[in-house]
Amino acid sequence: MEQKVPMTKILPHSGTMKGNKHIFPLRVYYEDTDVGGVVYYANYLKYMERARSEMIRALGIDQQEMLKYNNPDDVSFVVRRCEVDYKSAAHFDDLLNVQTEIIKLGGASIIMKQVVLKDGVPIVESLIKAAVIGEDGKTKRLPKAIKQKFEFN
Repeated sequence: MEQKVPMTKILPHSGTMKGNKHIFPLRVYYEDTDVGGVVYYANYLKYMERARSEMIRALGIDQQEMLKYNNPDDVSFVVRRCEVDYKSAAHFDDLLNVQTEIIKLGGASIIMKQVVLKDGVPIVESLIKAAVIGEDGKTKRLPKAIKQKFEFN
């Protein structure tokens, strides 16, 4: 017999924009945990990376196309600094949300606050500074067209 999943449990894969925040839903899989069913600390970094990638996609920025560097304004983003505060653990099969918020747009960087929530309670908080680089790997100014997509005011 086919089991029906309530519609409230189905979330969009890429997350959604709510005001100036991107909300990315994810489920903790067995592969994410240690033998005790607790999420391995480094996996939160992967969750936050996925959330940032999906936020960029939701904003209409095509990172795959930009990585071809066919346009003079094509850039990529690399994490330059990461501060993480682990407050509590997630476990196998938990449903989490990663909230990503742009804190500051610099000339060649973006600072984001990311919070991993379990049942609406923050369990991991992070401050990420991403540098903007060109094809040569050197720092490059954030192109105006991309900067505008990150501005929510």
